[in-house]
Amino acid sequence: MLGFVYLFATKTIDAAGFSPQYAGSARSILTGTGPHPGFPHGYMSDTTEAAVRRIREDSPIVDAVCRQIAETLDATEADLAIEFASIFFSKATQEFLHGRSIEALTHLALGAFRFLQSSRPDHSDVQVFNPDVDTEGWYAPVTVIRTNLSERPFIVDTLREFLHSEELPIEANIYPVLHVARDDRGTLVAVKPSREGTTRESLVHCEVPRIADEETLERLRQELTRRLDDVRAVTDDFKPMLQAVEKVAAELGLYAERFADRREELEEIRSFLRWLHDGGFVFLGYRSYEVDNLDGSPAIRVEPDSGLGILRNPESSSHATPRKVQDLPDWLSTLVLDGPPLVISKTNAESTVHRRARMDYIGVRRLDADGHVRGEHRFIGLFTSKAFGEQAEHIPILREKLAQILDEAGVAEGTHDYKEINSIFNSMPKEELFLTSAEEIGQDVRAILTTYQSDDVKVTLRDDPLRRGTSLMVILPKDRFSGDVRRQIEQALRERFSAEVLNYHLALGSGDQARLHFYLGGREG
Repeated sequence: MLGFVYLFATKTIDAAGFSPQYAGSARSILTGTGPHPGFPHGYMSDTTEAAVRRIREDSPIVDAVCRQIAETLDATEADLAIEFASIFFSKATQEFLHGRSIEALTHLALGAFRFLQSSRPDHSDVQVFNPDVDTEGWYAPVTVIRTNLSERPFIVDTLREFLHSEELPIEANIYPVLHVARDDRGTLVAVKPSREGTTRESLVHCEVPRIADEETLERLRQELTRRLDDVRAVTDDFKPMLQAVEKVAAELGLYAERFADRREELEEIRSFLRWLHDGGFVFLGYRSYEVDNLDGSPAIRVEPDSGLGILRNPESSSHATPRKVQDLPDWLSTLVLDGPPLVISKTNAESTVHRRARMDYIGVRRLDADGHVRGEHRFIGLFTSKAFGEQAEHIPILREKLAQILDEAGVAEGTHDYKEINSIFNSMPKEELFLTSAEEIGQDVRAILTTYQSDDVKVTLRDDPLRRGTSLMVILPKDRFSGDVRRQIEQALRERFSAEVLNYHLALGSGDQARLHFYLGGREG
């Protein structure tokens, strides 16, 4: 039966195998005409001519700023700067506008305008500075972050998540999308609201509490640039990553035909890839690995030029040069050569794009004609809200695990126990259901059922198959649960395992029972 999961690729899949609705969404994301479920919550703030005209007419402050810009610049440049300032301030709050003088707002807008002029849409341009009268013409007790790149998803999410991780609250955030026209040398020649054209750039003006240390300012600039470079890589390679999924699914279809005894398992994995493709997963990176012969022993190496998204650079892989399987730990070499066809796990690295969390890892084996392992297709990314919100019985892989648990429990559909097991299964953390075998989930389900109406405290524990973390479930009576108790348990786990609690999930089940699910990540081993 299905446990964990890996895969493979060569032919193009039948287009009917994937959702036409999703294909349309894929086109819209690439052309900038709309979002799709694999790129949630990422878009900047769109602008229209009507909204910009209205803000100038309705806001004496913005009108005064525009008039002062006209007096400050010569006529050849003033019109362009005024158009920019009108669009820029159409996305500012009234609190922001009323909190600064007309002169300060004028210099702030001109600074952002000069930044846009010097930017290039094919770069990740970032400034981090402390405004003062001598350099910027205005002062506020804040540090300003300016960024600009061509319009794409994840910019605002990525900035927000990083600043939150640095414990830097955002005090102001203005992020319009602009239609920007440049000549062949990159010189700015026109700025319009985003809906007035097709060449769109996303500018951000963000303010956080003032940082005095120059080294910290430079570190922030470098880190933000690195993350926005990753945003560019992920979004530029969005379509190729979807094509890689389709290739792998097509190859699975060939294997299902070739290995009849495994057809059901392989077809379920194929369905799972389609589900990921159709909005269940934010694809952040892809890379293919090969198992070759090195001095008479199998060795793993990166397939040249296979990397996409944040896995573009092969030098970042520990297998950039061939690495003999025999040199790996015994448990890992066994998994590489004899493990299941699909592995779902967590990476050791946090995502630098969209959402700050340990990334999800989908590994699919590549097989030769005799069924021997010849490599792996590796996708990394993040499960989407669709994955967390959808009922498990509708999700490939999870539905098979649930069916196996129900079958082994010997319960008939519609009975009390059948409904109870369904309810328990769906109340467990989705990420844990993906990571864990049906056998282990079934053990947890039985532990939950046998502790109903019990005053006992029960703890179950298991390791990630790739040894990147540990899952724990704590069952206790509801009346003994509180926020303070949860914090005490977390502290005990951190101390006992020398690990960080990465995920926490509370389920209040039947039988006056509370369940606490923890996922811990610590040092290797």
